[in-house]
Amino acid sequence: MTATASTVRATGLYRRLQQESRAAAADPVELVTMLYDELETAIGVLGAMVRQGQRVSATEPAHRARAILIGLDAGLDHDKGGDVAVALSRVYRSMRRKLDEAVAQNSAEALADLLQGITTVSAAWRQLR
Repeated sequence: MTATASTVRATGLYRRLQQESRAAAADPVELVTMLYDELETAIGVLGAMVRQGQRVSATEPAHRARAILIGLDAGLDHDKGGDVAVALSRVYRSMRRKLDEAVAQNSAEALADLLQGITTVSAAWRQLR
């Protein structure tokens, strides 16, 4: 069965509504986990695009991944988080630099390395649940 444009739009809308309702009911750890899910997806899409020979600079997944990393960093509570918040901020800034470099170089290998690091930090967050 071939998907029509209206089916694709409806599916996308359904997914967005599902994510919004999940976010509305989520605690802070769950919200961060959701952001990591989205970040992993965006980086995975970028890697697939590069492997297919596409340029990934100025693409929606690149902008989305960068925005998520900025949001994760901005959402840190340095007063309550102390040294952990400082360390996470460094990690997020490093990931952002690596993302920018991987996108500029159009490097599937660099994106895979970045995804591995993100998955490691994401797994630590998931253990908090």
